[in-house]
Amino acid sequence: MTGDAPAERASLLGVDLLEALLDGPRARGAFLLRAQLDPPWSLRVEDEAPLTVLAVLRGEAWLCPDGRAPLRMAEGQVAIVRGPDH
Repeated sequence: MTGDAPAERASLLGVDLLEALLDGPRARGAFLLRAQLDPPWSLRVEDEAPLTVLAVLRGEAWLCPDGRAPLRMAEGQVAIVRGPDH
């Protein structure tokens, strides 16, 4: 970076940030799962993906990795989880 903030911002225009995030760990062939559920609910995904991106758009959710304490996710929070653990 050269310190020229407007030029640096301009160079980021048109960049798909999600694509850049997935390209880093070479997450080719990724799939998208959108779940819209009414409480109470539970969802377990066992795809063994190398990278998972979770976003809570409304309400709250709990991220429960195997062998670890559950983590509460509030509306607007995003988690990036490295796999392949469930």
